Amino acid sequence: MPSESVPLISRAPSAASTASTVDSETQTRSPVRTFEPPGSAGLVLPPTIRFDLHSPGITPRSLHTHVQTAVHTNQRLSLPDIFVPPLPVSVHTADDASDQASIPLSDIASSDERTTTTAATAASAAVAADASKRLWYDDFTTIDWVHDFIKESFRVKRLRDLPGFRGRLIRARDASQGWILILVIGSSVACVAYLIDAAEQRVFDWRSGYCGTNWFLPKHDCCADSGDTCAAWLEWKLALRGSVLAEYTLYITLSVALALIAVLLTFTTASTTPFPKPPSTVVGNSRGIPSDTNANLAPGAPVSVSSEGHKGQPAAAPRSIIYTAAGSGVAEVKTILSGFVIKKFLGSYTLFIKSIALVLSISSGLNVGKEGPYVHIASCVGNIASRFFSKFNNNDGKRREILSAAASAGVAVAFGSPLGGVLFSLEEVSYYFPPKTLIRSFLCAVISALVLKLLNPYGTGRIVIFEVSYDHDWHAFEFLIFVFIGACGGVIGAAFGRLNVWWTRIWRRNQFVSQHPVVDVMLMAAVTAAISYFNVYTQKPASELLYDLARTCTYRTASSLDSSLDYEEDDALCPTSMAMYASSIWSLTVAFVIKSVLTAVTIGLKVPAGIYVPSMVSGALFGRIVGLSVQWLQYKAPHLFLFSSCPAGNDPRACTIPGVYAIVGAGAVMAGVTRMTVTLAVILFELTGSLDHVLPISVAILISKWVAQALEPNSIYDVIMHNNNFPFLDNQRTPGFSLTLHEIVPKATISSTSPVIDITDSSYISAAALRTKLAVLQMSGELDGSLPILRNQVLVGLLPAPELEYALDKIKERDANASGIQYGDLSDVADNYENMCHISADDQEIQRFYFDRSSRHSQSSFHSNGSSPSIITAATDLTPFVDRAPISLDINSPLAMVYLMFVRLGLRMVCVVEDGKFWAVLHKKRFIEYCRFGDDNMDTWF
Repeated sequence: MPSESVPLISRAPSAASTASTVDSETQTRSPVRTFEPPGSAGLVLPPTIRFDLHSPGITPRSLHTHVQTAVHTNQRLSLPDIFVPPLPVSVHTADDASDQASIPLSDIASSDERTTTTAATAASAAVAADASKRLWYDDFTTIDWVHDFIKESFRVKRLRDLPGFRGRLIRARDASQGWILILVIGSSVACVAYLIDAAEQRVFDWRSGYCGTNWFLPKHDCCADSGDTCAAWLEWKLALRGSVLAEYTLYITLSVALALIAVLLTFTTASTTPFPKPPSTVVGNSRGIPSDTNANLAPGAPVSVSSEGHKGQPAAAPRSIIYTAAGSGVAEVKTILSGFVIKKFLGSYTLFIKSIALVLSISSGLNVGKEGPYVHIASCVGNIASRFFSKFNNNDGKRREILSAAASAGVAVAFGSPLGGVLFSLEEVSYYFPPKTLIRSFLCAVISALVLKLLNPYGTGRIVIFEVSYDHDWHAFEFLIFVFIGACGGVIGAAFGRLNVWWTRIWRRNQFVSQHPVVDVMLMAAVTAAISYFNVYTQKPASELLYDLARTCTYRTASSLDSSLDYEEDDALCPTSMAMYASSIWSLTVAFVIKSVLTAVTIGLKVPAGIYVPSMVSGALFGRIVGLSVQWLQYKAPHLFLFSSCPAGNDPRACTIPGVYAIVGAGAVMAGVTRMTVTLAVILFELTGSLDHVLPISVAILISKWVAQALEPNSIYDVIMHNNNFPFLDNQRTPGFSLTLHEIVPKATISSTSPVIDITDSSYISAAALRTKLAVLQMSGELDGSLPILRNQVLVGLLPAPELEYALDKIKERDANASGIQYGDLSDVADNYENMCHISADDQEIQRFYFDRSSRHSQSSFHSNGSSPSIITAATDLTPFVDRAPISLDINSPLAMVYLMFVRLGLRMVCVVEDGKFWAVLHKKRFIEYCRFGDDNMDTWF
């Protein structure tokens, strides 16, 4: 079947040639030429976005020239054209139509797209289709922020150059995409949160009983009009003829059943990663790092760095399996926003499964929360909605700006805190947060909170259950107590992280448990239900318990210190006698120990599990204990100097409010666990609605942060990212380095199997040899790495691994189809050693190559491993895939400079040179490994 001819090269001269030919500002750039070799038997590769954007020859001036050429030839720019680099119009002869040997490398465009009226239109369609396909990054790789930023700048330039009223309309449409997308995301997140809240209330209450009038009503709605007694709500022990043992057994059974369904649903989202599986038996160094883990097999794995800076030898290691619906997802979202790609993690199936499994895991009574998973769910909604807006669908850097805004909506619906959601996105999860993203995040958070309030999930007009208010200010003597609560919160938060790490090592990495995670979930659900049944505080849902602990008590009047205090209701949290204080403090202490321990060991189960509200509940229990103790001390010793600022009289409302201590304790423990500061303070302000308690809450959070940081440098999310080996380079800490690149980067070797391409003797290399080099690079874990191209030991370009694999697969697919081979997977087809590829990074050589192919009918000589010259009958040109503007650093550059290059520029790799000669390529993942496990930088983050 004849195929349309595609222009091979369309670019301006390179920077080197331009510097030698341009002598003054009046000198104009040479016109862009298109070389079209007739009679070529090889694959012809159309230019791609990576080639156009990374080439130093493509400048805004040349781009403007392209646009003017299109306008001059009366070819109107359609809307899809503004999202791909422009292609200059080339003049074809009549012989071009009969050229059947020039085959596009990527046969992506449909038959209708390929049958166009002119050869230029056909070329544009082929290039656009091919470029669109290459926009996607491979799974478990890192995006190239520089590439995406340059691509976006060229797209914006094209938009600005569109003339007339139609150009204004296109620009207005483009500018409105972001705001429309934000409105869609905010509304959708609120609707999903409403469904989860409504379902969670109903399923959770089924463990204790059911509504006799309507099974689908939760206890709150069933007893809304019943007053103190509710005859409509029937507890299970009544249906079981008053047997407490039967009710206890049914309570545990239902909890285990709900947890089992949740974990089975979570297992359906399993995905194999290129990361090594943690060893079942931990035999590590003093820092708990397995000494036998091989860094060369997977990105982000622990690296063994000797004093000379060389890594260990490769060794086989099993791959890890992640469940995209498990956990809170905040650590993974944070890693994704830093530029990592986990495709299924933000997909529609994950959204659907996690929403259902989240309801079941909370309803099972496990000490988990839904607030953290709301961030993951909101990010899923943002990712799915971005697919319908080409501006964000075709640019992963721009897409992450939308994901940052979506994360703020998740916090807004979780805590009813729009401002806290914006600060959460800025402080906790976002890696790149431009000013426009701040406005979009604020709009997204406000819209989601507004829609959820209109939906009214709890029937109270509030977004969350644990929203409280205080009408009394705090006293001077309480400041020291708040500082004490903050310090204790930091200790609890640090102990929480240590306990979680310890439990993971001794239990979850046990061979049997690691192979049967469903057993871990069922045992934890059974133990939690069995222990929680006997304590009134551990039985309640986390949100309701947090509200009860933080609310105020309403007293009438106290008659004397020793007599009973007159309280409106009978509540153990508001004691009315001295005996009740001891009983309440004891019950709260037991609940605090149970909740803290169970929450620490629950995190890590293969079910949706948040940490925010469970940690706040532990802190609120501790704070309520302190508040009741202070109140008890006040009644025992009212004339103590500490209470000199209290008003005269015995009214407990006038001096000590235990609910304030609970909310301060909740913030302190949560800050110790997550290390959030400003975000957490603003969330608590919006929850309480009281500016009088800004200072005590803020002081407790700061003290807790400092204490926890001193005892345990890593937050719970840092622990999760380290356990999963996610390649996250923290940009919020200051590293301490004393070494240079020379001391940690070994020199690359040049051989037939090393991932280095040497074109000194010949610019031709067989596809089989390239496949071998690619396999070596991929086995090292650098799925998104690049093969350096050398000429006389000088780096002249990089050939990205994803593009190379794509091209080699297309060559293999063409050979298989031509030979009539039936295959189910390209891995079943062997590479043809006779297939040759041409790789160049020089403008003049490229032009000579194509002119020679045209004149000599694609016959060229080459040298292969020092052998005699041969005749090239077919060569696939990979030159358009070459990145000809790699960023390089000298071998003596300090590591602090390398850190800035990766963090500030968002690079995937940095080339290392010595006196202008190529030394090696340092990938971002390798640098992260050294930052985690290298001898120079392990304990020097501040």
